[in-house]
Amino acid sequence: MTPNRLGLDTANRNFGFEPIPAGTQAVLVMKIRPGNIGLEGLLKPSSNDKSEALDCEFTVLGGEYDGRKVFDWMTLDGKETGHATAGEFSRAKLRAILEAVNGIDPNDNSPATISRRASASLTAFNGATFLAELAIERGGKKSNGGAYPDKNKIGRILRLGDQGYRKLEQPPPAPIERSTPSAAAPSGAHGAPATAPTAIKKPDWLP
Repeated sequence: MTPNRLGLDTANRNFGFEPIPAGTQAVLVMKIRPGNIGLEGLLKPSSNDKSEALDCEFTVLGGEYDGRKVFDWMTLDGKETGHATAGEFSRAKLRAILEAVNGIDPNDNSPATISRRASASLTAFNGATFLAELAIERGGKKSNGGAYPDKNKIGRILRLGDQGYRKLEQPPPAPIERSTPSAAAPSGAHGAPATAPTAIKKPDWLP
């Protein structure tokens, strides 16, 4: 139904490109923007095709910055120097999200917990909801001498033992919308290829 008033009195007052202040704690909801290569067929290639990454979008849920988004390109595999380190960093971040979602002590190395970490799958992170502290990434230099704008990034994921941590209610497993381009396939809005959701079942490591 179309509203009969514009309703700007309830519009978000934080429109703009200024990043959320560093140190702000926010509830984030993770969404995977899938590719079609690599692990679980969800990764995307880098611009030079030398690495593969998980393309993630995190949406702030509630509070002053409700609806704002943070993007993260998590490199998981690659051929060049530095890709292995980047992959370790990305896996550490995913482990932190898993532990935040499930209330797992990061120092818990019991056989059952190790098995739970080992059985985690990328698909099940879609919709993961957790508390994080945001940071600011300074914009890099442009070739014309200017600079790209600063943007937010995840500075720290709160886990059991961190001040302010709480285990959040998780939404039902969410389907991942995969692009399925085909000459015979129907197109979406503006001629975009139609998408087909990938069904997700609740994995053993989720609560």
